[in-house]
Amino acid sequence: YITIMLDESKPKIYGLENVKSQEEVYVTEGPFDSHFIDNAIAMCGSDVDLSSYNYQFVFVYDNEPRNREIVTRIETTIKKGNKVVIFPSNIHEKDINDMVLAGHDVKLMIESNVYQGLEAKLKLNIWKKV
Repeated sequence: YITIMLDESKPKIYGLENVKSQEEVYVTEGPFDSHFIDNAIAMCGSDVDLSSYNYQFVFVYDNEPRNREIVTRIETTIKKGNKVVIFPSNIHEKDINDMVLAGHDVKLMIESNVYQGLEAKLKLNIWKKV
């Protein structure tokens, strides 16, 4: 029998020990997706609080514009003043792993679609209606 004990006092963040804190840190929804982006971590649960870290975060949520939970999380992230990636409408894959398998240049796509503030709100309003 293997017993895994989780320290509930520790944040559920995958890959934090490997990031370069002086560069932008990309935050993905799942650990697997974080492997396809340089300097990335993954939230292992939607309740992760990153406010105690003095990093420049860019949040990369799954590409599911009809998913109310994801849209709400993106809206909240934008309201907090954080940067988010909003995928272009011609991308139909749900997550980074699927985008890689479809042959997309994920690094270029993510870096080209980072938004913040009013521009992020506008892009989100277009994206969520797709």
